[in-house]
Amino acid sequence: MNNYNILFMGTSSFAVPILKELINLNQNITKVFTSPPKKANRGMKSSLSPIAFAARELNLQLESPEDLKDQSIINSIKSMKLDLIIVIAYGFIIPKEILNIPKYGCYNIHASILPRWRGAAPIQRSIIEGDQVSGVSFIKIDEGLDTGDIVFIDEIEIKNKDTQDTLSNNLAELGVRNLSKFLNKFEYKFELIKQSDELASYANKILKSETRINWNESAELIERKIRAFNPKPGAWFEMNGKRIKVFEAEISNGHGMPGEILNDKFEIACGKDSLNLKVLQKEGKNQSSIESFLLGNKALVGNNLD
Repeated sequence: MNNYNILFMGTSSFAVPILKELINLNQNITKVFTSPPKKANRGMKSSLSPIAFAARELNLQLESPEDLKDQSIINSIKSMKLDLIIVIAYGFIIPKEILNIPKYGCYNIHASILPRWRGAAPIQRSIIEGDQVSGVSFIKIDEGLDTGDIVFIDEIEIKNKDTQDTLSNNLAELGVRNLSKFLNKFEYKFELIKQSDELASYANKILKSETRINWNESAELIERKIRAFNPKPGAWFEMNGKRIKVFEAEISNGHGMPGEILNDKFEIACGKDSLNLKVLQKEGKNQSSIESFLLGNKALVGNNLD
């Protein structure tokens, strides 16, 4: 395998294993770009991205550009004499002027089987919609949103209990396993496959309004949303004025008014069937099993949840 000069662009934890594998494969990471730190938590302190932490751990040069169209950033990238730019869950559209800088171009590793689930939240959307398979798509980046020509795709099964976290980890591992195959492509000429826009679907960013549980929906759909939003931002409902997040639930065949507490085990009626809540987190508290939760939060049978 050749050694390439690579600018790595990434932000989320999904990108971390692939960055580390590039180092394992003795690739020359000239610099790492990640999103600027965000202010979070009660103290509004700046929080570094998972990729920022990984880059520091690996002693890689790190930068957080505010604007990729800034001419000084573009000039800096030109000076790197790059073979490749690899982009994974970065959060920014790459300008055309940057796309044309590397010798072999800019490439993205995307967590879906493109053209299905272009966009920001492919892992969550695939779980919510009940997809049975997902995958990683290696594509050459163009000016669109995940519209570039495909180098190749590899697939995995989505399991019934997969959460956002477990599926993300499995897809990242799939990306790692395919990285050598991807890099070896540049030793020879290879053909790219155009995406079909007619088959495209878009994984829009998860809105806060989506994370509140709507008990009028079927138990099956709610359970999928609970897994899709686990661990962040968490599916939730209100009880006695307190927000309660749900991280695990099982579908049952109970019947009642949507949101009705059916028994003292906290089984909740849905628009179709019911859910047995298994792992919850009350506002200001740690996650707990339903047994521990009910010790201090007696469910009132017959009451309805918000």
